[in-house]
Amino acid sequence: MRPEAGAGSDFNERHDFQAARIVAGTLTLLAREIREMGPPANLWSPALSPDFIREVAAQVGRGAAAPLWVDKHHPARGLAILSPSPWDTDFFGFNCARLWGPFLVALDQGDRESRVRRLARQALERGAAWNLRLITLKTGHDPAVLRGFLAENFVLAEIGAALAGPVPDDPPVTDCPAGFQFLDSGDLPDLADSIVAGLGDFFYDGHFRHDPEPGPEAARQLWSRIARDDLTGRADPAVVLWDRKRDRAVGLATAKLTGREAHLSILAVAAPYQGRGRGGLILGETLNRLRGRADWLRVETASYNLPALRLYQRLGFQPTAPLAALHAHL
Repeated sequence: MRPEAGAGSDFNERHDFQAARIVAGTLTLLAREIREMGPPANLWSPALSPDFIREVAAQVGRGAAAPLWVDKHHPARGLAILSPSPWDTDFFGFNCARLWGPFLVALDQGDRESRVRRLARQALERGAAWNLRLITLKTGHDPAVLRGFLAENFVLAEIGAALAGPVPDDPPVTDCPAGFQFLDSGDLPDLADSIVAGLGDFFYDGHFRHDPEPGPEAARQLWSRIARDDLTGRADPAVVLWDRKRDRAVGLATAKLTGREAHLSILAVAAPYQGRGRGGLILGETLNRLRGRADWLRVETASYNLPALRLYQRLGFQPTAPLAALHAHL
């Protein structure tokens, strides 16, 4: 599903590289303005690291994502990026896309909401042109942004917490207790199915709390599929703690690298082993394997997942801008 020229963008395939340059310049400018403004602007806005800017601009340049503008003559007035989601499309069996943003600087809440609504309408128009059925978005807790999307029939699917911590030069000691071991990464693809089955319903409560679609069972299957894909090569590193006596997985952690920044994909501990420090042991080993490869590890979890929040903060992770997950069902 390749982006096509249409509503929401003045760029067609002949202008992809021009669009990429404009996107990169706009996001770089906005990142600087957000830093200079400080709170609350830096809490409202999604992260704009140099690695993220380069990746988004590269996607636009090769035609794998479409920029949406509040005002084409003044790109910094507001920008969002709509990108097809092949993984979600394959899983659900219908066309899905991810919306990145919105990226804008304006202190007046009425002005912000108006700009966001324009971007939301463009995303829906482009989604209809691409025959999309689902658009997903993670954004900050700026009330004007939430009002803008909700007014255009997006659904608030989840309230999330985001944290970040440095990858230390001397990560926590991760010596396994007697009878346990960390599996060799080369063994994980063959054991992926049994590992995931042994973890059970490891996603905190098995569904997106505020969106009746796709439903609890689909959500459970989605997270199981993510875990299998991560264990078979989609993530690096993938850490699995194994109970040799019971011959089963205790828990796993998977992470993905973007430049010098890592993002935790999954941290899960099977129910019989929860509350015994196993999650901290697995996360410590993940940090150990990221040493020298990443400077920061970013994590996300549901804001009501108190055990995970306690664990992350105990290991030195600091809360960053909170997140709201939004869905648009076309």
